[in-house]
Amino acid sequence: MTGRAKNRIAWVGGWHYAHNNQRYEELIPRLSNVDRFYVRLPRFWPLRGIRRRIWLPLLVRWVGTRYPLLFCTDWRQIRMVRARVVCDLDDPVFSVEEISALNLPNVAAVVTTTELVRKNLREAGVRSPIEVIPQGVAIGRVDPDRVRAIRRQYSPDPGEVIVGLHQPHFDFASELPFGSVEQMYAVDNLLDAMMMAREENPRLVLWLVGRPSPKVGAFAADHSWVRLIGYQRRAELMEYVSAFNIGAYPRILDLKGRSSVKVLEYMAYGVPVVGFDVEEMRGIVQAGAGIVAPDVPSFTAALISLGANPQQRMRMGELGKQAAAPNHWDILSERYGVLLEQWGVHEK
Repeated sequence: MTGRAKNRIAWVGGWHYAHNNQRYEELIPRLSNVDRFYVRLPRFWPLRGIRRRIWLPLLVRWVGTRYPLLFCTDWRQIRMVRARVVCDLDDPVFSVEEISALNLPNVAAVVTTTELVRKNLREAGVRSPIEVIPQGVAIGRVDPDRVRAIRRQYSPDPGEVIVGLHQPHFDFASELPFGSVEQMYAVDNLLDAMMMAREENPRLVLWLVGRPSPKVGAFAADHSWVRLIGYQRRAELMEYVSAFNIGAYPRILDLKGRSSVKVLEYMAYGVPVVGFDVEEMRGIVQAGAGIVAPDVPSFTAALISLGANPQQRMRMGELGKQAAAPNHWDILSERYGVLLEQWGVHEK
């Protein structure tokens, strides 16, 4: 490329060999008015580190001299360029460094996913314009025959009621850093609730779609009702979610208003949700698409109730589908693209 791309918008980011941020994996390829510069991050760590820490910042700076607007999905890139920036912030950390970067004069706008996050950013001191574009979901990417085959493979008894959870990895709380955001991946409460629920309904089984820690693997080896599915690529993941009868959301960590793609995926694919009383479950409550539990005994009771009532599961699943429909990425990406065009025409 030579010269300056006066009427275009650029995005630069690292792209992992295995998995990436779900929001950007779906959104960025849909933005037709954005030129995309991918830095491929390989499996081999030394090369991955060089590309992430050296090549990626150099590319951001180079692109920033040639485009009037940079759409960034990492707030650290704001300081690397003089160009105007629209920063998508789906997982804010509310650090001093982050808030300072968001207030720099080249920030045209900040985009986040919920009104509560916008409120929290304002209270933290962000003065730049803030827009809300919610989390989205890609709907309709499942093969019914494949879903049935998956159920037969992991739950050959057709009478089993599948409680499912997908996340990158599964651990006990004792295996994770105390007080860390990583505690969201702890499954202690879920396993406790399942053990108590199975005393009432032994047909309840638990599918864990992701990588188990050694201790979780050992627990599963001693409890046949825990089915370790393993890590699945995004392209196939929703076929496993579609096989769930109940979607579990056992996180108790306060994420300061951030929304959950996982909960939205459960809704979009007609899976009723049982979760603890956290902000990410507010959409479930409003839609009538699941049950919110204040504690482990209530979580247990919800599993028992839904496990015994297929009509209620179906009704909640349909309500979830209806509520999630406006969040299809095809709809949200069109809205995003229009906003980027508006921000891009006002070059400083």
